[in-house]
Amino acid sequence: MKKSIKKKFSALMCATLLASTAVSVGAATFGNGKCGASNVEVLQVRYNGAAWNYSGSGYKWASFTYTRNGRTLMKKTVNQGRVSGSVWDDLIHWDDAHTTHFYWNCG
Repeated sequence: MKKSIKKKFSALMCATLLASTAVSVGAATFGNGKCGASNVEVLQVRYNGAAWNYSGSGYKWASFTYTRNGRTLMKKTVNQGRVSGSVWDDLIHWDDAHTTHFYWNCG
């Protein structure tokens, strides 16, 4: 019976370790609370972006853009408030030419 408990515990620990490494999330925030943008990488395959521009920021708009391989995947702009959107990573190509890039701007 002790072997069964040890095996179950070992399997549980392995599963927990694998799950914790697979759920790594990269996040970055730019700007400030009045005007800025953020990018969150989820499970290394999806990117959640947001941009915001609130009164008193001194800017007319904020935007974020996702590009890959010289092509724009998504561009969102907001005049007042917040806008968000998501893109999926290229699951076929893993070279540097197919890297997803995040850009943001306030103007």
